[in-house]
Amino acid sequence: MLVANFYYPPDYEYGEIARNIVTGKGFSRTIVADTNPAPTSSHAPFYPYFLSLFYRAGNKPFIYFLVQLLQAIFSTLTIYIIYKTSQILFNSSVAHITEWLVALYPPLIYYCTKLVPTTIFLFFLCLSIYLIMKNENFFQSLLSGIFLGIAILCDPVALVIYPAIFVWFLISKKINFVRMTLILFVSIIILIPWTIRNYRIHKTLVPITTQFGVNLWIGNNANATGTDFYEIKSVETQDYILVTQTLPSTVQDSLNRLSEINRAKFFLYQAFDFMVNNPHKFIVLLVKKCYYYLWFPPATIYASTDLQKYRILLYISYIPILVLGIAGILLSIRGKKPVLLILLCMMLISGLYVGSHVGLIRYRIPVELYLLCFSGYFIYSFRR
Repeated sequence: MLVANFYYPPDYEYGEIARNIVTGKGFSRTIVADTNPAPTSSHAPFYPYFLSLFYRAGNKPFIYFLVQLLQAIFSTLTIYIIYKTSQILFNSSVAHITEWLVALYPPLIYYCTKLVPTTIFLFFLCLSIYLIMKNENFFQSLLSGIFLGIAILCDPVALVIYPAIFVWFLISKKINFVRMTLILFVSIIILIPWTIRNYRIHKTLVPITTQFGVNLWIGNNANATGTDFYEIKSVETQDYILVTQTLPSTVQDSLNRLSEINRAKFFLYQAFDFMVNNPHKFIVLLVKKCYYYLWFPPATIYASTDLQKYRILLYISYIPILVLGIAGILLSIRGKKPVLLILLCMMLISGLYVGSHVGLIRYRIPVELYLLCFSGYFIYSFRR
């Protein structure tokens, strides 16, 4: 309400797809300028369909405000879920410290107002992880699978929970085989209708989206910078060059004539070719992307007016969380706390983004939430 950013905020491709759904064009978007929208699998389906529920009432500031308000409610519920997760990991005292850290964390507040899936994704991701850890009965296993499936439909990065659960089962035995299988089975059932839809559109298997190939190429090619951008002259006037725009114009034109699947294959093969034939450059890029992921990319290769505006605030809020979070992780490992599943999820999410393109700071938010848990544990231990 204070910043009044519900007056026609940017909603990116999610909004375009949502409006096409409302107007009867289905889950589609315009890939090439001056062409009609075409069915697509470029984005996970949950958030565009979520927006479409509101967009049916028209293009009004009040509608955008309702979306932001509901996202704020999801964010508030996420605070409670992290509180309960900290109780399982540590104790109630740590949980109380953690809930205040999460509630006052600026990025979590900031993303409530953005029309991107971050807030809702965090809710379903944290809820599924919490229920997997709690997992006291059949019903909780069933709910875990349902919410995990929804989390994946919000953002496919949640697929990393599959290997995390399996490794957790092999090492810690904190979950039995039957319940683990039930969680995985139910979550896959949730995904099947969307996968069938994708197969009918593309005539090939696309579990969630077609974006992995282009994302991998953005982070692994001769012009890669570690973000989506190659060069930025002015953020305000949008005078910048995306990494995808560094391709020769003839290649871009030929890609525009390909199907979505063939474009995805092109980028995937090009990325693998670069990694195999340029191992030194690949490793250098990997280190650079790891640094950008753990810290912040420079303004010269990251086009964000908000990052430029709030950079100092982000530094001030993030540095203590990073330092105390790492210290808390070390203390928890030394104290043999039941943190293996959380650490596996944090490492796999980070590894997926670092291995491909890093791009947006919101990719780090899931990891930051659990860093706040470990920060709370360190503060508790230090006070004692």
